[in-house]
This record gives sequence, C-alpha cells and structure tokens, in this order.
Amino acid sequence: MPNPRREHLSVRVPAPTLNRLEARAHEFRESRTSLAERYLEEGLRMDEHPGIGFVDGPTGRRAVLIGTGLDVWEVIGSIKQSRGSVNAAARYHDLAPAQVRAAVRYYGAFKDEVDAILERQKAAAAREEEAARRERASIR
Repeated sequence: MPNPRREHLSVRVPAPTLNRLEARAHEFRESRTSLAERYLEEGLRMDEHPGIGFVDGPTGRRAVLIGTGLDVWEVIGSIKQSRGSVNAAARYHDLAPAQVRAAVRYYGAFKDEVDAILERQKAAAAREEEAARRERASIR
C-alpha cells in the first residue's frame, strides 16, 4: 500500500478496543500507530470494495476475495490470460461472475499494487522453471 504524506488524526476509542489494538501490535511487533493505520486503510478499502479482504502471507499482506481462498492478483492474472474475459476467469476459478467483478473493481482502484504482485509472481515462476530445468538437466 502506498505511503503518502501523513496527516494527524486524534481519535478516542473505548479502553477495551485500545487494549486489543496494543495486544495485536505487540503480537505483530508493530507500533500501535502503524497497526491502526493499516486497519483504517484496509477497512476503508473493504467498505469501498465489498467481497475484498486482506490476509498475511509469505510475500506480505495482500487483497483476497473473501471466502474463496484466492488472491485478487490470481483472479486478475486469469482474466489477463483469458483476454479480459470475466466469464472465463469465473469458470476457471469456479466463481460467480460477480465475485470476479469484485476483484476487477479492486484492481481498477489499486492497479499498480496488483500489477506489482503479478510481476513478482511472474519472476518467481520464471526462477522456479529455470531451477526445474537445471535439476532435470543435472540427472540426465
């Protein structure tokens, strides 16, 4: 997620909420401010893009289609491979077209973020293919 110029926001929250935020920040080894910023940004994105959530993984935090096990970048990659067909991507992933459109709407708003993930995944796949090729060549 982009890191634009920061503005000050003062907010009062119930003590139990603040305690939970502090506990989570400690668990994640983040400051409570950075965790609160993340929750605010992601909450806004989820409000603006129903059906989208966020999860942590080996490559960091990323947008997902809630309830599908699919990352937004995976769905967008499928659409790109099927020449822009939402219906083809929906069939491929066994999703309703409306779910795929949710990913497309998110992509429209955060294209650079999703494209960066697609590029990293493409590079990782190329490295894996090269490693597999070298492995096969070494045992012949």
